[in-house]
Amino acid sequence: MSNERRCFKTAAEKLRKLIEFYRDIDAAASILLSELGGLLDLAKRGQITKLVEPRDIPGYSLFTETRLQSYKDLEAAYTNFYIEFIEARETEAYKMLAAKMAKD
Repeated sequence: MSNERRCFKTAAEKLRKLIEFYRDIDAAASILLSELGGLLDLAKRGQITKLVEPRDIPGYSLFTETRLQSYKDLEAAYTNFYIEFIEARETEAYKMLAAKMAKD
């Protein structure tokens, strides 16, 4: 398994664990799991074979429209999964931003 796919699988597993933890606290996490569950399963099994458009990744609106944004660890895990999923770390824009943030 390539390093990129391993990072993607790890990001999916971490996100699922946090969603499962928060679903006992906040019903919105249950909705998030129902929306993302299929993608998380595919990622865990290494069955994501093509790029997906960012707009096709569910869950973002739950962070803006519910209290999920108050769970910073969950929000960070979702963001990391999202970035891995769209392979944004490979873009020049991401690399430039990361370099600038490392300087500051």
